[in-house]
Amino acid sequence: MPTIKLYANLRNIAGVKELSIPGASLRLVISELIRLYPALEGVILDDGQTRRHVVITINGRNATDLEAAVTEDDVVAIFPPIAGGSRASPDCAL
Repeated sequence: MPTIKLYANLRNIAGVKELSIPGASLRLVISELIRLYPALEGVILDDGQTRRHVVITINGRNATDLEAAVTEDDVVAIFPPIAGGSRASPDCAL
């Protein structure tokens, strides 16, 4: 089964940081993840598509196609939108 790694608030919502989920495609794996943790649905998907700014990787490579194949040895990482950073104040010398 592919290993699924959740980051940031996804870990908090699901209460786990890593789990194995069966599925032959990214869509099937994410569907099962959401079945197990329904609160993740609105965070990861919007109308059946990956929400804007959610980053999903398979073995460290961006995966934008939910029909992408996954194998039992794959690692799927899911990163939620992350806001942050800082702005220099207008009178701050850079």
